[in-house]
Amino acid sequence: MSEYFFIRSKGGENLPGAIPCAFTERAKEHFKQTGAPYLQELKNAKHEIFIDHDQILHLGEPWSHYPEVPTWREFYTKYENYDPEELEKNLKDIDSMLSIEELNDTVYPEYFYDQLAHNYLPAAKCAHLIDRLKLGASDTKAGQLIGSLKRYEGSFTGADVLNVSLVEPITASWLQWALGEAGEPSNIRFI
Repeated sequence: MSEYFFIRSKGGENLPGAIPCAFTERAKEHFKQTGAPYLQELKNAKHEIFIDHDQILHLGEPWSHYPEVPTWREFYTKYENYDPEELEKNLKDIDSMLSIEELNDTVYPEYFYDQLAHNYLPAAKCAHLIDRLKLGASDTKAGQLIGSLKRYEGSFTGADVLNVSLVEPITASWLQWALGEAGEPSNIRFI
């Protein structure tokens, strides 16, 4: 488990990952008055992030059920985004253990569900987005710590998972601000 920290900069300095004092105060006052994070409804949002009852973040709505285990062909074209012709032409480079004849065999269920949980579920996609953007501050001593996100990654077969969760609800305010600053404006919704 690791953490993404949000800090308020000391003395109004503009530090990477630091939330401006004015925004911090506005969000804290809103939270104090309403009990809800300060979130703006963005008209041109790139993403919709949903927060479930366990405080786990999802890029898009959480799935209500898992799909059936696909064939290798379906897995590589639907999930890994390989063009069908490219898959057959370059199969040995893509998966050296698989033959053309085996493309229509079903993927090993444990492998598929581990891949699903680690890469393709909305919770995993949100974690990958946050990882890619490197949100938050790396030096928590640069300012006052005001919140954090917890990143959890399971790493063994049958329990592979990747997600990020809020520590406190107000952290959704810091997250929305940070996503906007990173050029990924997002609406955030509690479900």
